Amino acid sequence: MDMLLTKLDTKIVFLLFVFAISTIFIFYSENNGKYPDNIPGNLSNNSTNANVHSGDLMQKKVSNASSGYTVIVYPGDSIQQKIDNVNPCDTILVYPGLYKENLVVDKPLSIVSKQGKPADTVIQAANPEKDVFHITANNVTISGFNITGSKSKAGVYYMGSNGNITENTLVYNKYGAFLKSSSDIIIRNNTVFQNGFGVYLSNSSMNTLENNEANNSSHCGIYMEDSTENELDFNVANSNNEYAVCLKNSNSNWLTSNNMSNSELKVDINGINLENSNSNKLISNYISNSWKGVNLTNSSDNELSKNRVSHNYFSISLQNSNDNKLLNNTIEVHPYTFSITLGNSQNNIIKGNTVGLNKETADINKEIKVFYNPDSRNNTIEGELYTDHGRGTGVFREE
Repeated sequence: MDMLLTKLDTKIVFLLFVFAISTIFIFYSENNGKYPDNIPGNLSNNSTNANVHSGDLMQKKVSNASSGYTVIVYPGDSIQQKIDNVNPCDTILVYPGLYKENLVVDKPLSIVSKQGKPADTVIQAANPEKDVFHITANNVTISGFNITGSKSKAGVYYMGSNGNITENTLVYNKYGAFLKSSSDIIIRNNTVFQNGFGVYLSNSSMNTLENNEANNSSHCGIYMEDSTENELDFNVANSNNEYAVCLKNSNSNWLTSNNMSNSELKVDINGINLENSNSNKLISNYISNSWKGVNLTNSSDNELSKNRVSHNYFSISLQNSNDNKLLNNTIEVHPYTFSITLGNSQNNIIKGNTVGLNKETADINKEIKVFYNPDSRNNTIEGELYTDHGRGTGVFREE
């Protein structure tokens, strides 16, 4: 009897095991062994699902659920379709390839290349008469792309606030990056070359341009119009056809530790130009091989200090500009040229500046040579003074 019970128990255990295995197999077969292609968004009660490439998963950001999901774009996919379908604050991760599109971004998003290398992820304007990126939302990030081909508009057009344009190559556009009525935008670590204008700010304030290269523009490397309280730090703007940096009707901006050089001195290729611009600070910049190193026209209350202005034909020029401070600059001049030129400019302070002739005959700490016309009055000047006494011919040293 005991042996019979033992055999029955063994059979029952075996049957239960077979039943469990069969149940698992049936469940797995009904679901095809796959995870769902879409993971629902959870940003709001009205959130919608985003379509992704077949078989791929959206990766939820673990730091903060409200920061959204990541959606992947492969070559052959439409970036614009992903932009249209995702929720605000999502991230669009773009795999290497060539994408020919004009992208409209009207919601907070991060659009980034997977590799972070502009060379292998190119977004080219499908229509060269439109912006490559046209952004009209706050909190948008564009990073890691080669952005090219807008011959009439911008590589990145941004009208909004709190955005980031970083680690991109912007090339062969009319404007590399264009900020319109924008604030708190960070433009950092971009290579911007062979555009009409490298970076253009219009009616924009409190933006940061840092560590960019804005070279070989047909007009200007960095241009600001009607813009205030922006910071330009550690940028390089070389070999631009008109100006390295130009401020027009722009006040209270800071230009610090920028490098503006040209391979050779040419007529009308200039360094920094201020026109109708007041209360700006130009500190510790390097300007070389320009027709006019630093030029102020109708500009007042600006401070130029600790700059190195080297081998320009006109080193620093003031025309109809009053109440400016030129302090502790180093001016290396070509022989027979003046360090500072004043035309119809009054109440300026020029102190503590030093001069060297050139690399071969450097003689730092000589007095600077300042040329002024009779309409330049009430200036405080340290240096050798020269004037033409209003005659228009001949230059005479003042004793």
